[in-house]
Amino acid sequence: MWNVGTRSPLQVLRDLRGALGIPRAIFTGFVAFAVGLIFVAAGTILLIPAIPNPRVYLVPAEIFTFLVALGIEFLVGNDLRRLAGGRTRSSP
Repeated sequence: MWNVGTRSPLQVLRDLRGALGIPRAIFTGFVAFAVGLIFVAAGTILLIPAIPNPRVYLVPAEIFTFLVALGIEFLVGNDLRRLAGGRTRSSP
């Protein structure tokens, strides 16, 4: 899910077009997306007790949290994927 935030829109479209004919790639992408949504839900649940008034501050806190996460992914994402043995992409 985070790779979408740090890739150019053209690269995302290329990747989607390349995966359309490969069922395994589509399934892997769907699983990765679902796991990302699970992490977002878990992060939201963990963030609620830290906010004094969730009805007022939840949305701004979530937006700030996503921006920080995208910034961290942009700075160290390639290094973490390389250490984990995953696929890395060239620097933007």
